[in-house]
Formats: sequence, C-alpha cells, structure tokens
Amino acid sequence: MSSPLPEIVVVAGIIPDADDRLCLSRRPDHKHQGGLWEFPGGKVEPGEALDHALARELHEELGLDGVRSIPFLTVRHRYPDLAVTLHFREVTAYTGVAHGREGQPVEWVPRAELSARAFPEANRPVAVALRLPPEWVIPPEELDETAVVEGLARLDPARQGVYLRGWSGHPAVTAACRARGLRFWVRDDAGLARREGAFGLHLSGEGLARAQREGAPAFEGLLSVACHDAGQIDAARALGADMVTLSPVRATPTHPEAAPLGWDGFDELVAGNPLVFYALGGVGPEDLATARAHGAYGVAGIRGLWPRG
Repeated sequence: MSSPLPEIVVVAGIIPDADDRLCLSRRPDHKHQGGLWEFPGGKVEPGEALDHALARELHEELGLDGVRSIPFLTVRHRYPDLAVTLHFREVTAYTGVAHGREGQPVEWVPRAELSARAFPEANRPVAVALRLPPEWVIPPEELDETAVVEGLARLDPARQGVYLRGWSGHPAVTAACRARGLRFWVRDDAGLARREGAFGLHLSGEGLARAQREGAPAFEGLLSVACHDAGQIDAARALGADMVTLSPVRATPTHPEAAPLGWDGFDELVAGNPLVFYALGGVGPEDLATARAHGAYGVAGIRGLWPRG
C-alpha cells in the first residue's frame, strides 16, 4: 500500500499594475516545479487566515505592504510527489514596488501573453480564468429573437459572457453580442464558431460524445464542455478542454429528473482537475463566493442570470 502524498496549502496573489499587467515570479531551480513561472505567494501557516497569509508572503517575497485581497479561484491538485491546495486571491490594493527580495526574477506580464509562459500545472487554470467572465449567461430559448437582443444589451461585458445554446445560428443574436463586446460561445458547431468569431465553442453531451469518437473539433478559441460526472470531466481533459460547466448543483425546473450534486459533491468532482469550472444549476450571482469556495471560478445559468424586465 502506497504512502499518502505530503499535502500543503498555498496562497497566491493575482497582482495587477496600472496597465493591467500581472506580476509573475520564477521559481528557484532547486525547488519543486523549479524554473517555472508562478503567481507570487507561499505556504499558509496552520490557523492562518488566507488574506493575512498572502499579505505576509507578498511582503516577504516582493516587498509589498498594505495588501488587500479577495478570493479568485481555488485549485486542488495532485502532482506525482505532492498534493497541493492553492488559494488564488485577487489583490485589490497594495503599496510599494514589487521586486524579488529573495533573488527571484519578477516580471509584469500582459494578460494576453500569459499563455506563452510555462506554469506549474496547478497554475494553468488561473491563466485561463483570467480571460473569462465570472458569470456565464444562457439566454432563455422560449423568448423571441427581439427579446434576446434586448436582453443582451443589458449585460455587462466586463463580468458576463453568453452561451447562445439554442441561439447559436441566429445572425442577429451573434451580431448583437459582437456589437456589445460580449464574449460568446456557440454550441457544438466548430465551423459556425469560426465564422461568427465566437470566443468559445461549448460541447453539449452529444458534442462531447461525438468528439470522443472523432477527435477534438478544430477550433482555435476556448473549448468548453458540459459535464455531469467524473467520466465526462476525464473526457473533457482528454480533449484538451479549457473550461467545464458542472451541473446540476441544485435541482432545476429544466431538468427535474437530475439528482443535484450539492456543493460538497461539486467540490469532490472538481478536486484534482486542472480546469476552469463553472457551477450550473439553480445558482445565481449571489452564489459566486460559495462557488469559488468549492473550486469553481464562476456561475452559469438561465433564470438566475438573465436580466429581467
């Protein structure tokens, strides 16, 4: 019987500057995952609050003071030799000039260039999440096209993206997304996603099954997958997906026959999978903090997120 892996808890900071570049530091060659770039931070002491731990680490590593932060994403990952829980926090305030107080290289990197950096595997979901909105809105399919276009005009491109699902093939709807500057996903059809300039391609259950038979679709943008269990998550990883919607967290009128995962079940499925997860099913913006505490980056839905009135 193999011995359990050593486990550590780490907190790391997503630190923007005035030009919205992000601070990265390079791990010393002699340490675990040495030579790779990472978001600065370090180990959490037993009983230490996460915001205090991050403030302490950023002072020790970078010479920053007055650090304030909010939760961004939690990743639970198992390396061959180590189990690690990483609490990533978005830094909202600090004073000082970041520099490598321990001799480590420190650089400010534009968000668009993050994908070119070599990160430890547990950091990769964060690099993806930094390109994504925290809310993933699904327009109701019972509306008419005019009502959908009017609803899209009330969404906030900074914090909301749109999964067009049944509206994927409607030119007026995709045009409204582009005009509003909304990141949007289409369903299953890679050719349509390319033609419409979609930010993402989302594979339904049918689309996932097809991709397992035929291979990952040819699409240069972000690939996301609808998942309900561990097997589908494994399949999404095998396809090279960036993002997963995991549902249902709670019972919904749309799928009353589906047994809800609950937050504990959601957490259990997310743990150890280096993907960006959205909680779907009976959730809304008010659940974002809870979702992030259980390993999700964002929340997704129809009734809880579509603008009313």
